[in-house]
Amino acid sequence: MADPNFLWLYGFVLLIGGSLFTREKIKRALTGALLVYATVFVGQMLWTSSHSPAKSVKGGLGNSNNADVLLKIESAVNTLQRNASGLSPAQPIEQVNKRRTELLVQAEELLKKTAAEQPNDPLALARVIVVSRELGHPTKTNLERLQAIGTDKSKQLVRILNTLYNNPKSLDSKKRAELAREIETEFSGWYRSVSLMRLYSATHQTEALKKVTTDFDDANLRFVARGFFLLGTILCSILGGSIVILATLFIMPRRITPPEHREQVAAPQKYGALTIYSVFIGWLATQLAISVLLQSAMKDAHFSKQGALVAGAVMFFMYLIQNGPGILWVYFLALKPRAIKFFEGVRLRFKVDRNGPFRLVMYGFLTWLAAVPCVVISYLIAAKYFGSQGSSNPVISFVLQAARDNSIPAVAIFYLTLGVLAPICEEILFRGFLYSALRRYWGIFPSMLLSAGLFAGIHLDAGGFLPLMTLGMLFAFTLEKTRSILPCIVAHGLWNSGTFTMVLLVFSP
Repeated sequence: MADPNFLWLYGFVLLIGGSLFTREKIKRALTGALLVYATVFVGQMLWTSSHSPAKSVKGGLGNSNNADVLLKIESAVNTLQRNASGLSPAQPIEQVNKRRTELLVQAEELLKKTAAEQPNDPLALARVIVVSRELGHPTKTNLERLQAIGTDKSKQLVRILNTLYNNPKSLDSKKRAELAREIETEFSGWYRSVSLMRLYSATHQTEALKKVTTDFDDANLRFVARGFFLLGTILCSILGGSIVILATLFIMPRRITPPEHREQVAAPQKYGALTIYSVFIGWLATQLAISVLLQSAMKDAHFSKQGALVAGAVMFFMYLIQNGPGILWVYFLALKPRAIKFFEGVRLRFKVDRNGPFRLVMYGFLTWLAAVPCVVISYLIAAKYFGSQGSSNPVISFVLQAARDNSIPAVAIFYLTLGVLAPICEEILFRGFLYSALRRYWGIFPSMLLSAGLFAGIHLDAGGFLPLMTLGMLFAFTLEKTRSILPCIVAHGLWNSGTFTMVLLVFSP
């Protein structure tokens, strides 16, 4: 039976072909039918996506990744405790041990949720077993469940774990070395280190145990150092952003945008509601149609598991072919028919009055600074009043892969995609085209609210809606004040790059 999504694509081919090769009167009718067809297609795809069990994401980074953070914190505390001097009072040490146990228990619960959501993933269940064993909890039931999955990988993991936890002393040196190699292959990060330390401790391999423990402690100390650096950077950014906001509110002159400046912000001409709608529905329909083709072509290729370089290259390619057409729709539907030059039509200027490129870039940097406290507050509001657990953007899985692999070429590709390509495409669409088009009809606040709301909604990220809308409003405000989307692109790029850098600091080895 044919995939229903491909039937939609056949319909697009027929309508587009008909509108290109028929007489003018029929062409207009087919173009209108194409717009209606695209609207129904987008609505159906978004509804299906929002109701798909596969799209259900629990927690901002996902339970498994949140568990990894807890395990990193627990092991860092353990390392600091073992290396600290002068911890003679018994009570503080007992409190630290109690807190470490609580962290392990929380991680175990999160991993159990992950295993329940992914019942056919043997590695998810194996991670639960490793943490449970560290806590001294029974693992027999989970080992039986792991065996019941029935795949070669699950059987191999059962054999590794049974051998590790059931008298590894009986193994000869060759089998011990083989078991260590299998642990290094099948596990990563915290799970690999604690499993190897357990093996070397049980088999009295002193030198190997010392090396693994030293490497583990070094990684934990790097995690602590990065954590302090990250915390300090965030606090300084919040302070700097607060100063920018206060200066904007109470020091810089506040005045309504003068008519001559409004003309430089608003679209050069009135596009009409139908043109604006056609651009966005055309972009969404193109994006979703390409997604259907890509999902079919790559349904058996788990690129997030093929290494960070492959994952990064795939994400760059996917983003380019899914979002690039949106810029083409802006040009062919709105600008070209009205003989408007592209850069002027999307308000991409490199000099505005006395503000040259350097000043415009600096305005982008200040916008990014101001965004930090605003977005932090919006995240807190979303968590407190709407139960948000953070962003559930599917791009996160690719980003985490890059962070864990710590591959320089892969990291460079991710910075290029998130820090350059995404800001250019999205700012041209949402500020350069949509906000400026709305400003031709409405005032600042309604235009800002609608363009930011669409910007947030189009990401299909319920947990990140309020922070994304906050960013959208700040970027629109910057366009209003500078009359160029260049600062918006800079601020957007800095935000994405900063977020990626935070993930690198937390999850890199």
